[in-house]
Amino acid sequence: ETGAKADEEAKGTAKGYEVGYDLFSINGKMLGAGELLRVKQGERVLFHVLNASATEIRSLALPGHVFKVVALDGNPVPTPADVPILWIGTAERVSAMVEMNYPDVFVLGDLSDDDRPHGMGIVVEYAGHNGKPRWAKPKPFRWDYTRFGKTDAAAPEPDETIEMLIVKHNAAVNGFNLWTLNGEAFSMATMKPLYKIEEGRRYRLKFRNGSDDIHPLHLHRHSFELVRIGGEATAGVIKDVVMLGSFQEIAFDFVADNPGRTLFHCHQQLHMDFGFMALFDYA
Repeated sequence: ETGAKADEEAKGTAKGYEVGYDLFSINGKMLGAGELLRVKQGERVLFHVLNASATEIRSLALPGHVFKVVALDGNPVPTPADVPILWIGTAERVSAMVEMNYPDVFVLGDLSDDDRPHGMGIVVEYAGHNGKPRWAKPKPFRWDYTRFGKTDAAAPEPDETIEMLIVKHNAAVNGFNLWTLNGEAFSMATMKPLYKIEEGRRYRLKFRNGSDDIHPLHLHRHSFELVRIGGEATAGVIKDVVMLGSFQEIAFDFVADNPGRTLFHCHQQLHMDFGFMALFDYA
């Protein structure tokens, strides 16, 4: 009932302020202004991609090629898989192999037709080829972490489960959105919400997103294992940032193995600044 009410409130009122950008870059240079990525036919190139934006979720495609995802947030995935698009939340890292078997000059770029011309891309040039870089938008594709998980195993049962409902209060703070976890926005004065945990125990954090925003969820000082994405069980994918889709549910487990205060927050800076944080503290 509370979740349904949150869903309706998020859909029914005017949104607060957001951040916009005029220019974008990869490796510090706008599309066409930096060094080319020069490759040879037959090579296998490993890309390590970090989304260093404070607020933007990004996508990347290379026309005529596929990415074999081999690691997420620096952790090898149990099931490497081919995908046509990389979808990367704020602060996420993806390692993906690309077989260079389609000689030409291409734009490795974002799917956004607004952002790519403003810099969000880089030119990939095969040896012996030159000319204007080609771009072709890929077919629609749904990013799904479960494709990289174990296919024949389940995650261990947790010692304790903590549920969190994420709610957006549109334009509630001087025109900015206010964010609450289980009805409470984080306060620097009280350092709450705060959850007590015990060393050595396995905790399952279950989230329900009662908003129409995507949230890159981040837990400091620990890694976690994805165990459920939108109702689908999974295991083996180890991360420290994971995207939670709008009006979706997700669950992940972590072991309390690093004593001390630990920050949890949405890595979208405006969400974090306006309430979307919590602390975990060891008993």
